[in-house]
Order: sequence, then C-alpha cells, then structure tokens
Amino acid sequence: MRVPSAVFHRPGDPLSIEPIELAPPQAGELLVRIEAVGLCRTDWHVMQGERRVAMSPMVLGHEGAGIVEALGPQVDGISVGDHVVLTFIPGCGTCRWCRQGREHLCALGPRITQGPQVDGSYRRKDMAGRDVGAFCMIGAFAQHTVVHQASVVVIDRDLPFDLASLVACGVPAGIGAARHRARVRTGDSVLVVGVGGDGMNVVQGARLAGAGTIIAADIVDRKLEWARAFGATHTVNNADDDLVAAVQALTDGVGVDHAFVCVDPPRTLLPAFRATAKAGNVVVTALTPAEELTMPIPPLELVTSQKALMGSVYGFASPRVQIPELIALHRQGTVRLSELITRRYPLEAINQGYADLIAGRNLRGVVRPWD
Repeated sequence: MRVPSAVFHRPGDPLSIEPIELAPPQAGELLVRIEAVGLCRTDWHVMQGERRVAMSPMVLGHEGAGIVEALGPQVDGISVGDHVVLTFIPGCGTCRWCRQGREHLCALGPRITQGPQVDGSYRRKDMAGRDVGAFCMIGAFAQHTVVHQASVVVIDRDLPFDLASLVACGVPAGIGAARHRARVRTGDSVLVVGVGGDGMNVVQGARLAGAGTIIAADIVDRKLEWARAFGATHTVNNADDDLVAAVQALTDGVGVDHAFVCVDPPRTLLPAFRATAKAGNVVVTALTPAEELTMPIPPLELVTSQKALMGSVYGFASPRVQIPELIALHRQGTVRLSELITRRYPLEAINQGYADLIAGRNLRGVVRPWD
C-alpha cells in the first residue's frame, strides 16, 4: 500500500511529506492504522543531527497509537481491531532483561536508530525503490505502519487516541523517572529543570509520589504557569535567576532531595547538581548531542557530596507495566493527559508543530495523520 509519511533525509532539513510503499506484515508483525502521534523532542534531535541514525531516508515518529488492521503469521495475543500503543523500545521477551520484566532495557534497544525491522529487513520503499528505515522500528509519522508485536501494547478501546499516544513515551518517561528511578518519597523536595514533555510529567510523578516541595525551572514563563497546574509548588525562570541560589533559598540552604535534568544537560547539569542536597539524586532524562563527550561535574564534588548521578530512559520501568498503570491512574483522575496537549496538527503541518515545540508554544503537539 502507498502511505503518506514524514521522511527524514538530511540533518537540518525539514521532514518531507511523501508517499512510501509499505509492504504487508511478515512473521510476528502487524499493520497499524496510526491515529495519533506525539511530537517528541527526540525526533527533533534526529532532524538536527544531534541523535544519529544509521540511514536515510527514514520515517520518524515513535510516540504513537492506532488500530490493528492486519496480522502477519505467528502473532500472539493481538487481534484485528485492537487499539494499541506503540513502544519505542521493543520487548523481545527472551533476552536477559525481558526475562527479568525490564523491557525498557531490552537487548533490541540499541537497534532502534538503525532503520530495519526486528528481523533485519525492510517494509518501506520510496518511489525510487530505495529501502526506507523506520525510527525506533516504528515509523509512526505516517497513516499506516508495520511493526513487530514486540513494540505493541493492547489498550482498552474507549481511550481517545491522542491521549493514548502520550503514554507511549513522554508520560511514562517523566512520571517513571520520579517514581521508579529516583524513587521520590512522601515529603521529599524535587527540582525539575526544563518542564517540557518529559519535565512536566516528572512534575506529575513527583506529585503522585507525595513530594512536599516541587520546584519547576524553565526559561519560558508560560511553561512555568503550566507547571503549577500540574503540581509544582514553586517556579524559577532560570534565564534570569541563579538556579542554585533560588533553590537554596527555597530549601533553607540545603538543596533538594532529587533533581531532574530534562533539557540541555551540557548547560543545566552542573547547576542542578549543585542545587541538590548531599546524598541526593540527580537524574538525567534529556538527550545530549552525540558530540558531547564529557559531563561538567568536578569528580571531587561528586565524591565528597555523595550524590548519585543516574540516567533514565522510559522512566526506568517496563512500558508493558507502566502503560496500563498510567491509563488506570488517568481514569482515576490522578494523571493528567488531555491537559498536556496544546495543539493538534495534520501530518502536512508536522514541521510547524516542531517549530511550535522549539519556540515554547506547545507543551505537547499531537499529529493526527488522517486530519
């Protein structure tokens, strides 16, 4: 079938909306009609050349949800008509990590920037007959995609697709970072640097965990206003204010128990580290350009402060556990999803959606490929 898709060709270029020939699903795969895709900054990093991929052309998009329209052979537990969320790290089910229930660490994870399907072959070709890759083995910026069952979580059919797409990436990444990586506890103090897609959900996660003080820091005042609605108790515009001094003033000179670096680690990691109390946790969720090879933290400070520095992907928990849990929490009214969506876009306006994201006009934009 011929499928309109948003295709990456070269770093620095906008995505190209063009037809792609999509082959039928093979063993273990399914055809999904994409109904909604979140505009995640990770794809923007690819577009800018900061997140390297192994090939082009490549269909981007990974924060997706849709309807199963066809099955290849050897698909288990999934039926035509099922509503699904796509997971940007597959869960093969057989590697060491998956056997431990830690699908977010699946051995297939390092392959998500390569382009081919799980079996190493391709399902997409451009009009010149060239193989086309799928980012995260998903390629969700399209009206249809073919994915392996390892990348699929079946959900209830009554959840709107634009909300379902958000629990594919940004919501579990942020909420999980607070709940599962840092393990925020009742009464703890938290700093979130960068309250975009991931950071706003860290704020939600800290609130869910019972944090007493939640400080949101950003350079966009509108995002700071949004952060208060999501549970921040204090806000700091760190374009104007000394972040370390501001945090110390709010914590009686001690610093926070947990700091989360959700944007631009080369610039924000050291202030976040110094704003953290002794023996506290510093969690990095933001991606850094591949050219950045060092972290701006003096080793002596790391040792003498006894702080823990850690990374977090997918909220450091299996998406197969987190996705149903977060949907349940949304139904209970404790996780906000619709409030995360600032604007919806047709596929043809995807580059405008990313321009709005980078300009700070959106908390989360959602592409609906059939609009």
